[in-house]
Amino acid sequence: MTTYRTLAIGEDAADAVTVGIERDAEGKIVAAVWWPSRGDVDADEVAYPSAAEALAAAEAAKTLHGFSEVAIMLQSDELWQAQWGELAPKPNQLTDEESFELARATEASRDA
Repeated sequence: MTTYRTLAIGEDAADAVTVGIERDAEGKIVAAVWWPSRGDVDADEVAYPSAAEALAAAEAAKTLHGFSEVAIMLQSDELWQAQWGELAPKPNQLTDEESFELARATEASRDA
């Protein structure tokens, strides 16, 4: 299963094809794919009626144009669906295990 890095809204990714996923006015999940200009590759953006189609197009564009990754930009986190792949933890975001360990260490230091 593919793991994708997530970007904050408005964040640039110089060496990535980005897939933006959002709900349209009717509540349907739609997506767009874009990439920056680099070398002899022109910047481009294309809208898709589904995230699955956008992800497939993004993977193809990544391979065709030599970008290093496909990155994801979500209107809101709950839009992501597991069948599309996995989202890597955001930088400075703790895993459940790290959160538990931090809480345990904090409580232990309070008891000392």
